Amino acid sequence: MSVLFIGKRFYTDRDALREKYGRIFQLPWHWSSAGIHTRLWLVDYHGHKSVHERDNGLEIISTPVRNLSVFRRWIAQSFARKDKPNVVVASGDCYIGLMAYWIARSLRARFVFDVYDKYDEFGGYRRLAGVDLFRYLLSRADMRLFASRGLMHDFAAGAERDILVPNGVDMQRFVPGNQRESRRAIGLPEDTLLVGYFGGMEPDRGVGDLIDAIQELRSGGVDVELLLGGKEVLGLDVHRSGIRYLGNVPYDRMPTTLASCDLLAVPYRRSAFMDSGASNKIAEAIACRRPLVATRTPNLVANFPDQAERLTKLLALPGDSSDLARVILAQSVQRVLVDMPAAMSWEDISMHTAQRLSLVRGLSPSNENVVE
Repeated sequence: MSVLFIGKRFYTDRDALREKYGRIFQLPWHWSSAGIHTRLWLVDYHGHKSVHERDNGLEIISTPVRNLSVFRRWIAQSFARKDKPNVVVASGDCYIGLMAYWIARSLRARFVFDVYDKYDEFGGYRRLAGVDLFRYLLSRADMRLFASRGLMHDFAAGAERDILVPNGVDMQRFVPGNQRESRRAIGLPEDTLLVGYFGGMEPDRGVGDLIDAIQELRSGGVDVELLLGGKEVLGLDVHRSGIRYLGNVPYDRMPTTLASCDLLAVPYRRSAFMDSGASNKIAEAIACRRPLVATRTPNLVANFPDQAERLTKLLALPGDSSDLARVILAQSVQRVLVDMPAAMSWEDISMHTAQRLSLVRGLSPSNENVVE
């Protein structure tokens, strides 16, 4: 079998290539490492330089949109007669999906649409000539991969075409770390209660609610600070008293940063976009053995039902900063931990997905999803 995996190079403020980040890098990398002939083509919406390299046998090509090289490669790949893929996987957005669909049909290959978010909620999403491209691609895909149970519930067509492929965890990187040593490495106080949040800071992520909760606790005499990392957004004051803002923390420094915290927050609000998502920070916090401070939203409850049940009285109402303050105070005392769901490593997820896609010779597709 031969796979062409087309993905977005920069997403969630990470570089899939240089940081070896997320499903767009990890799925093809593990397939290649297992002996499946796989090529990774990254579409670069931000840079200007093309890249062609290998990582542990995986051929990687990154082409920028700005100099039109991505379009030249699109046309060349569509009419390739040498080293044609049997399977074309698209991950990142609907425009990448359309390009992959065109290539797959031109080469008579299977088209696999990887849906890791509700793409029609992206800011750049537009209907083309009145066509709802997201649903068009979902209907045309030979198989669909869904990152969350919410997405799969809303759009799945049937067990034979659909696979739940959650965002995994690098189990070698995200491990329980020494808190005191981690704080010293970053230059943080050793005795202060630190609540950490790292990631996107758009309004529906609930970071504003988290900041207000910290301020409420501090006003009540609680010695607590917020350790905050991510790309700044307009209208959010990340420099208030009690906030230690680290900027957008490099991915290779995330395990140390997580280990320095007492509690890790996932303060999401309810929205169509967030409810259908599958945050990787939840599994990473669990892997690092840090207590969660979270809201009761489908992003957590649907994707981690057993863990949510364990935290049932320690989940805040979405959008309620006072209830979030209550949970922070309770978890600072109780320190309730939850266990990692089975088969959450990228290696397990990648191999199960390969089996379901029949990429591995000699194995019949299973009728089970990756995570039950």
